[in-house]
Amino acid sequence: MKQAIFRSVLLLTAWLIAGPGLADNLETNRFYVQQMIELAATNDEHGVVAMQRMLEQNPRPAATDPAAGNAMLQAGLAALRQDDTNAALTALQQAVQQDPSNVEAANHLGLIYRKLGQFPEAERALQQALSLQPTRAVAWFQLAQVYGLQHDVQRATGALANTYRYAQNPMRAEEILRNIAENEAADTLRNAALATLRSRQLPVADVIVPPLAPNSDMMPMATPTSAVRPPRSAP
Repeated sequence: MKQAIFRSVLLLTAWLIAGPGLADNLETNRFYVQQMIELAATNDEHGVVAMQRMLEQNPRPAATDPAAGNAMLQAGLAALRQDDTNAALTALQQAVQQDPSNVEAANHLGLIYRKLGQFPEAERALQQALSLQPTRAVAWFQLAQVYGLQHDVQRATGALANTYRYAQNPMRAEEILRNIAENEAADTLRNAALATLRSRQLPVADVIVPPLAPNSDMMPMATPTSAVRPPRSAP
């Protein structure tokens, strides 16, 4: 554990020296989230927990107008239910701007960006959500899909490993991972799910025949802290 913490501190120090203009609280927190991904991909349990604790101890960003942020979140969710992606995007962007501490707004903004194929923006929003709530399994799952769609198997594996780690229902999480491993047509996500199952010493089928279309819709895992159920199209 000491080695994992020491390595992460060294990485953070080097990152801050290389880019002092990025050393605001949100960017630092996103760095910790990225470390959680990389450490999870190598099955470094102690390192992941150490980064989680650092995130949980950091102060939350100040909200300009929490009431306005929540109002825009509700407007964005209503637009999502009507499949009005553009209106949802605008409302959720405003929600995050008004209240950067609103984890629901950041999570759903990441979902919208992913649906629109804007992967850097999706990654940024989901990492913001996870910096606020690092145990949010559904956000880890969304982030894994973002990396999978970018053919980044290492980070997709780390995000899926954290999906399983923080799942409130491990059996349901294992079912989802096995579904991806045995049926997903996209190589990156399938391989990431296989790696996660093996790292957890969970049974894996010997023969994988993916008959489904890439990134097929699946219901997300529920998280007890989520005040709003994710849209039905959210994986």
